[in-house]
Amino acid sequence: MFIGNCQGFLIEFFIFSLVILKKRLKKILWRGVFRFLPVALLASAADAALLWGIRSFMDILQGKPFFSLSGWLVLMVILTALRFAFFAWKMNISEKWLFGVGSLVMGWFLHTLRSLSPRVFHTPEGESKVEAAYESAVVLQSNGGVFFQAVQAVLQLLVFLPVLFYISWPLTLFLFVVVVPLVGWMQRRLHKMGPAEEHILTERSDFRGSLYLARKLFRRWSSRFERKEISNDLMARVRNLRDDGLEVSLRKGVLSLITETVSVLAMVFVLAFCALLISEGWMNGTGLVLYCSAVLLCYKPVKECARVMPQARSAMSALSVLEKFETLPSKKSDSSSAEKTCSPNSDNLQITHGDFAYEGAFETLFSNFSLCWNTKKPVLVRGRNGVGKSTLLRLIAGLEEWDYGKILSSISLKNNVFFVAQDLELPPIHLLQKLLAQTNSVAVIEFAHAARVDKIIAKEGMSGGERARVALAWALASDSSMILLDEPFASVALADRELLLTAFLDTAELLHKWVVLVSHDVLSRELEQRFNVVEMGDA
Repeated sequence: MFIGNCQGFLIEFFIFSLVILKKRLKKILWRGVFRFLPVALLASAADAALLWGIRSFMDILQGKPFFSLSGWLVLMVILTALRFAFFAWKMNISEKWLFGVGSLVMGWFLHTLRSLSPRVFHTPEGESKVEAAYESAVVLQSNGGVFFQAVQAVLQLLVFLPVLFYISWPLTLFLFVVVVPLVGWMQRRLHKMGPAEEHILTERSDFRGSLYLARKLFRRWSSRFERKEISNDLMARVRNLRDDGLEVSLRKGVLSLITETVSVLAMVFVLAFCALLISEGWMNGTGLVLYCSAVLLCYKPVKECARVMPQARSAMSALSVLEKFETLPSKKSDSSSAEKTCSPNSDNLQITHGDFAYEGAFETLFSNFSLCWNTKKPVLVRGRNGVGKSTLLRLIAGLEEWDYGKILSSISLKNNVFFVAQDLELPPIHLLQKLLAQTNSVAVIEFAHAARVDKIIAKEGMSGGERARVALAWALASDSSMILLDEPFASVALADRELLLTAFLDTAELLHKWVVLVSHDVLSRELEQRFNVVEMGDA
């Protein structure tokens, strides 16, 4: 029964390798097993050799020594040293496998996250699933070692079962007919706690998202009422996490302790059964010592395997969450084209029959939307708030996806669009420094100097206007041919806006980059004439 449970655990891991990380993890799994099995077998053989040493010691006590006492002592020291070496080797293999798989799972998570459809992030439920998947990747890495402990327990049983049956088949039969089924039943109860484990993972991910939002609001929102309500809500969720986590942990702990207690009671019943066998002449003192020694040698890994069953349950729950994460929709393939255009002139960006609505929204933002912009001249997009200007730029940039429609462009849109958002979040500054160091463009360097970017990135902290200047220099230093700007000058001082925009347009023109600007600013007539002006709703 216990072997069946361990084998089921191994099979579930194998299924995981096929379903979640497919061929790559499957190869790593089998490679780890093939490397681990011989060493684990040697470790079990070392335990068997120690059992033989105990038998030799019994012969010495009975006056029928095969070795002298000193020779026996030297041999046992050598066997113990070999056992230590084999177990250390085995541990090295399992730990390398564990951390390698943990790295692979996290890499897979990051790759999947990058390719998720933007619609996943439209709702709190989608955000929660992503956070839960991250939590699961961490849980899997910290609990995946139970796989090798289960393998070792199975091997130890396979090595010692013949020995146990040879020493006393009635006692072994009693052990596996009466005791092991009870332990197996306890382990199945642990497996049934899977949904509760998955619920805890989801609760933790929800809390992480709320905590992140609270951290931002506590720095940007001064109203006492909202700050207090957010704090109270977070504390309530902390208490819920405490109560739910405590309940699940206690249930797991109690079941694990009961399993271990049953194992200890099993030893008591085994000894009582041994006394019965000895009284009936079915076993002698030597057989009792050997049998108890054999049981103890195989009992430790079996006990450890039973003790880590809660960890196994956590790992399997994490796998279940990751499987659900894998089913989330991915980004659609790039639908841009350089062949079809809206006029004989090929220098156009065209959107045809575009439909778009945010997930969970009651209204459609774009319905049968079409536009045709010439890419040889910058475009200035205006329009009232809420008309969809920012969303349109995100759709062109590939940060959102049309429900229906196509973007046809003479400029390749795949990995070739630089989008500067209103709520600007900058990547690590060393990436910009690397771009500026690699650029051969004098125009980019001159713009960065004129915008004081070199001084801005050299100091700690940036204002909103400084972040905008850095983002503009970043866009010019990138290899993108299309730059989309969503009100980038809103935080820039009024006196600097036109000068900065003029310098940016001059540099973009030199670099053959097409610019689309969304802005509510009133530009001078001379500057506005550099744009094709589009009013949203009339596009």
